[in-house]
This record gives sequence, C-alpha cells and structure tokens, in this order.
Amino acid sequence: MSDEPKVTRTPTKLRTHFARRALAWSMRLTRLAVYFMFVAGILALVAGRIAYGKAKQAALDMGSELVRLTDASHLSGVNRLRINGELVKISSAVSQQSHQVILDRFQKECEDHADGIAEEFATLTTSLDGAPKNGGFPGVGVLRKDDDTGGVVVCFALGKAAGEAETFGRIAAFAKSGNLADIGHVRYLMAKKGENAPSHVVALWTEGSLDVNKMFPDQGDAPGNDAPGVLRPPSSRRLMTAYAEGAPYGVRVYESTMARDAILAEYDKVMPATGWMVYPRAVEALPFSRAFSKEGHDILVTTEPAQTGTTVSIVEMGSK
Repeated sequence: MSDEPKVTRTPTKLRTHFARRALAWSMRLTRLAVYFMFVAGILALVAGRIAYGKAKQAALDMGSELVRLTDASHLSGVNRLRINGELVKISSAVSQQSHQVILDRFQKECEDHADGIAEEFATLTTSLDGAPKNGGFPGVGVLRKDDDTGGVVVCFALGKAAGEAETFGRIAAFAKSGNLADIGHVRYLMAKKGENAPSHVVALWTEGSLDVNKMFPDQGDAPGNDAPGVLRPPSSRRLMTAYAEGAPYGVRVYESTMARDAILAEYDKVMPATGWMVYPRAVEALPFSRAFSKEGHDILVTTEPAQTGTTVSIVEMGSK
C-alpha cells in the first residue's frame, strides 16, 4: 500500500488524493468487516445458540452473503482466520456443476465419511471436479437447507466411528465445556447458483479447539487485542478480534454504552491529534463512520445503534 512514488503534493492535492483513497478503501474495508462478522455468526450458529430450524435458515442466509463477499473481495485459496484466538479455515471456488449436485455430494460425504472433507475443502478448486476422498468416518449433526438459488450443508467430523451413546456423550461434554472440539470438527459448505458459472462454493472448517465460551464470554472483553495506536471506543467492551494470518488486515468489534454521535466525536478529536490523516469523504459513502490513515495503515470506524448503546467496528488494513 506504500509502493506509491514519493512525490510532493500541495495541501489541495493531498486532500484530493486521500479523498480518492477514502472511497476506494472504505468499500474494501466495509466488505471485510461484514466478512468477519459472518464468520463469527457461523461459529455461533454451529455452536447451537439458536434453534435447529432457525439455524438452517440462518446458515443459508449467511452463506449467501459470504459468497457475495468472497467474490467481491477476490478471496482465493485457503484463508486462515483467527477469531477471538481460535482458528477457522475458509476456501472458495466456482464449479460448472449445479448447486444441488454439489450439496448432494457433500451431504453424503457428511453422512458417510466426514473426516475426508477437510482435504477436499483445502483443495476446493480441483476437488469439486474430482472423485470424493471417501476417507474417514461418518459425521454427526448433519444439517442441510437449500432452495432454487443455493444451499448449505453442515456437520461435525469425529475422527472415529461413534454410536448413538457416544454421540450424546460428546454433545453433553460440549454443553459442559463450551468447546466444539468435544463434538468434532466443523464442516460447512455453501453452494450458490452464480452469474458466470453454475455454482459458487464456499467452505469453512476447523481442525482443533473451538471454545465458544472462551471466544464469546458473557462479560468482559473477548480474547484478542486492541488495534495499536488506535483509540479504543470509550465505555466499551470488546466482542471480537479477527484477522487473517499473514495478511495485513483485521477487525475488532466493541459494544459501547455511549451514543454513536458521542463516540464519533471522540474519534474526531483524538485521532487527528495523534497523527492520523482524516478521510472526510468516506462519511459521504458511509454515514456514521470515520476513516483515517497513518504510516501505511488505513482504519475504518463504523457505528451501529444497539439496544444498550452502540456497536463499533474498527477495521484495519495496511502493513503489519
């Protein structure tokens, strides 16, 4: 982001330069923020925090949004995401097969050999056109929801054969510990009918600990950290820290008891005083937001009203 030639700019040219960057970067950062929020929603979903029937529709709705965002952000390959300290992996691809065919395939794999699905997810671009791996043991908790435009399949891979008694024991262990690994490893696939290809496919999976109670505590800050050198929202607690390993971006989400206007007024005062350049035109594209830049870092602050105050998202992109 700092590869631009070193040139001297007048104040007017500087304002024009940052205005152009503000509009471009704010759109990218906003997509990224929603992308991470989607992942957090999926984790809450598979953790059983909502009823089964609602979970099916929520998985379909959020999967459709993820397809749109991965396409708009040009995400490719395997992306390793840390969300409140825990690791999930995501990949995406397009396929000439219909979404019903893809969902049928992965539902059967969930039912027959869920463990092998992770290898296919990691090479999604090629594995969709190949034969199933047929490796491992049947999964549990198979969920499917689809319509004419797309659908989802979700299950847990156990790594071993398990009868009904052991499966219920695993669920009971999760209810006590809050760690989804006590049930198994998450396998999630969304296949959606696309514009330029029959199907756009997105996969999410885990291979280790996924401690939901630790990730989303009822009180206090969630695991993670605050963006270095950036004002933390006043009177707030941190709900989420998410970043892609090896990539120069991340997001933090907070819940503040203050009104959004008061919060933004604090950013208007503190950020420029600590050396951050303001992107004033970003507000035109994103009301109730602020955008700043400093030494190769772009920061977008967005606010949304909440029941007890304001939800604040701080999206960071730049060199780390």
